Amino acid sequence: MSEIDVINERLERGDQRFDEVTDALSKITTHLQRQDETMAGLADKLDKVVQGTEDVVSMWNGGVKAVRFFCRMAEAWRFLLKQVFLPIGLPGLALYGLWYYTEFHRFPSWLADGYKLLTAML
Repeated sequence: MSEIDVINERLERGDQRFDEVTDALSKITTHLQRQDETMAGLADKLDKVVQGTEDVVSMWNGGVKAVRFFCRMAEAWRFLLKQVFLPIGLPGLALYGLWYYTEFHRFPSWLADGYKLLTAML
Protein backbone atom coordinates (compact mmCIF):
# COMPACT_ATOMS: atom_id res chain seq x y z
CA MET A 1 0.00 0.00 0.00
CA SER A 2 1.27 3.37 -0.92
CA GLU A 3 1.48 6.41 1.19
CA ILE A 4 -1.40 8.09 -0.64
CA ASP A 5 -3.67 5.10 -0.08
CA VAL A 6 -2.90 5.22 3.65
CA ILE A 7 -3.70 8.94 3.73
CA ASN A 8 -6.96 8.42 1.79
CA GLU A 9 -7.93 5.58 4.15
CA ARG A 10 -7.30 7.81 7.18
CA LEU A 11 -9.31 10.59 5.55
CA GLU A 12 -12.23 8.21 4.97
CA ARG A 13 -12.15 7.03 8.60
CA GLY A 14 -11.99 10.67 9.69
CA ASP A 15 -14.98 11.50 7.47
CA GLN A 16 -16.89 8.54 8.92
CA ARG A 17 -16.13 9.69 12.47
CA PHE A 18 -17.09 13.25 11.54
CA ASP A 19 -20.39 11.96 10.13
CA GLU A 20 -21.00 10.01 13.36
CA VAL A 21 -20.28 13.08 15.47
CA THR A 22 -22.49 15.23 13.21
CA ASP A 23 -25.35 12.71 13.51
CA ALA A 24 -24.94 12.59 17.29
CA LEU A 25 -24.92 16.39 17.45
CA SER A 26 -28.05 16.62 15.30
CA LYS A 27 -29.80 14.09 17.58
CA ILE A 28 -28.74 16.12 20.62
CA THR A 29 -29.95 19.33 18.93
CA THR A 30 -33.32 17.72 18.14
CA HIS A 31 -33.61 16.45 21.72
CA LEU A 32 -32.79 19.90 23.12
CA GLN A 33 -35.36 21.54 20.84
CA ARG A 34 -38.05 19.11 22.05
CA GLN A 35 -36.94 19.78 25.61
CA ASP A 36 -37.23 23.56 25.01
CA GLU A 37 -40.77 23.10 23.68
CA THR A 38 -41.68 21.01 26.72
CA MET A 39 -40.18 23.61 29.07
CA ALA A 40 -42.15 26.38 27.32
CA GLY A 41 -45.35 24.37 27.83
CA LEU A 42 -44.48 23.83 31.49
CA ALA A 43 -43.78 27.55 31.89
CA ASP A 44 -47.27 28.34 30.54
CA LYS A 45 -48.81 25.85 32.96
CA LEU A 46 -46.75 27.28 35.80
CA ASP A 47 -47.99 30.77 34.96
CA LYS A 48 -51.56 29.48 35.21
CA VAL A 49 -50.80 27.88 38.58
CA VAL A 50 -49.23 31.11 39.82
CA GLN A 51 -52.29 33.09 38.71
CA GLY A 52 -54.62 30.61 40.41
CA THR A 53 -52.57 30.79 43.58
CA GLU A 54 -52.68 34.59 43.52
CA ASP A 55 -56.47 34.43 43.12
CA VAL A 56 -56.80 32.07 46.08
CA VAL A 57 -54.51 34.23 48.23
CA SER A 58 -56.45 37.40 47.37
CA MET A 59 -59.73 35.63 48.11
CA TRP A 60 -58.30 34.35 51.41
CA ASN A 61 -57.17 37.87 52.32
CA GLY A 62 -60.68 39.12 51.57
CA GLY A 63 -62.09 36.43 53.85
CA VAL A 64 -59.66 37.39 56.59
CA LYS A 65 -60.73 41.02 56.27
CA ALA A 66 -64.40 40.01 56.47
CA VAL A 67 -63.78 37.88 59.57
CA ARG A 68 -61.82 40.71 61.18
CA PHE A 69 -64.66 43.15 60.38
CA PHE A 70 -67.33 40.90 61.92
CA CYS A 71 -65.19 40.20 64.97
CA ARG A 72 -64.82 43.93 65.51
CA MET A 73 -68.57 44.38 65.06
CA ALA A 74 -69.23 41.66 67.65
CA GLU A 75 -66.79 43.31 70.05
CA ALA A 76 -68.49 46.69 69.53
CA TRP A 77 -71.91 45.11 70.12
CA ARG A 78 -70.65 43.46 73.31
CA PHE A 79 -69.23 46.82 74.46
CA LEU A 80 -72.50 48.60 73.78
CA LEU A 81 -74.50 46.00 75.69
CA LYS A 82 -72.20 45.76 78.71
CA GLN A 83 -70.95 49.34 79.02
CA VAL A 84 -73.84 51.43 77.65
CA PHE A 85 -77.15 49.60 77.51
CA LEU A 86 -77.08 47.71 80.80
CA PRO A 87 -75.78 50.48 83.11
CA ILE A 88 -77.42 53.47 81.37
CA GLY A 89 -80.18 52.29 79.04
CA LEU A 90 -82.07 49.90 81.26
CA PRO A 91 -82.26 52.19 84.29
CA GLY A 92 -83.24 55.08 82.01
CA LEU A 93 -85.99 53.00 80.41
CA ALA A 94 -87.18 51.85 83.84
CA LEU A 95 -87.36 55.45 85.09
CA TYR A 96 -89.18 56.55 81.93
CA GLY A 97 -91.60 53.63 82.29
CA LEU A 98 -92.30 54.55 85.92
CA TRP A 99 -92.84 58.20 84.99
CA TYR A 100 -95.13 57.23 82.08
CA TYR A 101 -97.06 54.87 84.38
CA THR A 102 -97.54 57.61 87.01
CA GLU A 103 -98.76 60.08 84.36
CA PHE A 104 -100.98 57.82 82.17
CA HIS A 105 -101.62 54.82 84.47
CA ARG A 106 -100.30 52.34 81.92
CA PHE A 107 -96.93 51.38 80.43
CA PRO A 108 -96.09 52.46 76.87
CA SER A 109 -96.80 49.65 74.39
CA TRP A 110 -93.27 49.71 72.90
CA LEU A 111 -91.77 49.34 76.38
CA ALA A 112 -94.06 46.40 77.20
CA ASP A 113 -93.22 44.76 73.84
CA GLY A 114 -89.49 45.33 74.43
CA TYR A 115 -89.78 43.75 77.86
CA LYS A 116 -91.57 40.73 76.40
CA LEU A 117 -88.87 40.38 73.71
CA LEU A 118 -86.08 40.69 76.28
CA THR A 119 -87.62 38.03 78.52
CA ALA A 120 -88.17 35.75 75.51
CA MET A 121 -84.52 36.11 74.46
CA LEU A 122 -83.12 35.51 77.92
